[in-house]
Amino acid sequence: MLLSASLPYRSYEGFSRIVGNSSSAVSTLPSISPSLAPNVSTTTDVEYAQSSAPPVDLQEDIDQEDIDLWQARFLDFVNGEEGILNNRTHFGVFGGSLLNLTAGFDVHLAWSRVHDYGMQVHSLDYDRSDIHELARRVRANLIAYTLLYDKPALMALVAKSYYSGDDSTHRMRTDLERIVNGTTAKLYGWLSPAHESIRDLHLHFLSPKTADIGLVFTTGTWHFDLAAHAIIVLREVLKCTLPIEVQYMGPDDLPANMRDALDSLPGVTTVDILKTFSVSDQMHGWAIKPFAILASNFKQVVFVDADALFFQSPEVVLEKSALYREFGQLFYYDRTISTDNPPTWFLNIDPENSQYSKTLRYLTGKSMYEMEAGVVALDKRRTGVLHALLMTCKLNTGLEKEGKNFHLSISVAHASLVYKNVHGDKETFWMSWDMARVPYRFTPAFGGAVGFKNNDGAVCGGLYHPDEYGMPFWWNSGVLVNKRHSMTTGFVDFQYAAVDMYAEGMNWKWETNVTPFCLKPRNPDEEIQELSKADKNVAAKYVEIYKQLKKDGWKEYFTRHYGTKFRPNVFANATSTA
Repeated sequence: MLLSASLPYRSYEGFSRIVGNSSSAVSTLPSISPSLAPNVSTTTDVEYAQSSAPPVDLQEDIDQEDIDLWQARFLDFVNGEEGILNNRTHFGVFGGSLLNLTAGFDVHLAWSRVHDYGMQVHSLDYDRSDIHELARRVRANLIAYTLLYDKPALMALVAKSYYSGDDSTHRMRTDLERIVNGTTAKLYGWLSPAHESIRDLHLHFLSPKTADIGLVFTTGTWHFDLAAHAIIVLREVLKCTLPIEVQYMGPDDLPANMRDALDSLPGVTTVDILKTFSVSDQMHGWAIKPFAILASNFKQVVFVDADALFFQSPEVVLEKSALYREFGQLFYYDRTISTDNPPTWFLNIDPENSQYSKTLRYLTGKSMYEMEAGVVALDKRRTGVLHALLMTCKLNTGLEKEGKNFHLSISVAHASLVYKNVHGDKETFWMSWDMARVPYRFTPAFGGAVGFKNNDGAVCGGLYHPDEYGMPFWWNSGVLVNKRHSMTTGFVDFQYAAVDMYAEGMNWKWETNVTPFCLKPRNPDEEIQELSKADKNVAAKYVEIYKQLKKDGWKEYFTRHYGTKFRPNVFANATSTA
């Protein structure tokens, strides 16, 4: 195919993993690097053991301007970036803080700075309006957690230079437990009572008793028909057998009759997230998505918007994705929408932002949007992924819980601060990964369009995303021309797909009541392709099933096709507005 031949990263298969690249340590499953194993007689280990640099007095003030850099460097070191040139790995260096050092990286000095900071702040409150400080606390938690549970050999080595005496490792372990427990209580109090700690949550995802891979949807009354349709076509058309959880926030969000319908679908379970985490039932919309991913009873999660549809079954893409194997996440670009606003806000909260982030359109001023969060895949077994996801939840928290009472303060609620600067939850994913210093990548090709060609040669339809090899994968907005205008009329004719490969020179036309978004890319001959016959047939079946669902009405459709047994006296209280 022309498109796949043109996309970057088209031949990930078979690349050689370079020891110590950006995927190690924080971003991977817990492991101990052979070079840091105990009792290994290497020059580096001898230097560690012989170092006797005393710890900084914990009463001294840590330079707040420098702690970001020290944390970034230490995490880049833990992620294996020391001594690696930018072009030495298949995906390039992520953080980059160690690339241009004029002298060798002093791990002991870096450790004394980051550890002293963690010890000073772990039990202290912080200004909830200061997301910059939030990020520092998140990194302090991640650093301590990583050494405590994933890198015990490194913990023992830095302990020898930090403390004197035979009990240095024990003292360091006690310190790290204090930092993890203290910062967790201040940042993520809503984890309790479902989970005693981040470690308890992490062990749940590492347990063989926890389901491996599953799909997660969130929906309420308005999006119910779309979610039901998306799940039905996954089962009936793509023959996807992955277990599915539909998360909602209390009975007022998703009434009993709708839960009865969804629970009658094969392999589908509805879950009230309020029974998992202590988050307020006043939190709706975008904010629920990262919490739903975290709360799901799957080790590996593919989150799916209610109106997202697939050309390929999600598990197939996970199995073949080199990006997912390397980083434990799949993020997709949004459409390129130009902006005149500089990224000052983000640079203020992430002053040591990663080298990779500097290449993103949001940072280069090419687009006000970066990420499309209609589909997000995460491996929660990985330490870095789990901690970055926790921070994403935090950035979408509009309510803080103190004692037994919920209270809302617009001046301190993280979500209210974030949503003033970005559109909803979607940017909070990659921003959290970057602020936590957890390696990530976006799939190639910026958000495109899938549907029909108009008279100008543009492709009009849903927001389209190929996989990293250029093959059609998924799109957002379902089968309707404009769901905000009509949920029963106006269907997209799926014939062509267009991508944006350059983030410049394209022309987007906004949707109207009778037309969807339209994209005319910079190079139509290269960036527009006709869908295969098989893909056209898949999309046509989606349209047919949606029309039947609306014609019958969802209650009749579920009763006739799935034998759904509804609880009595529930229809009077809630019906779909879709």
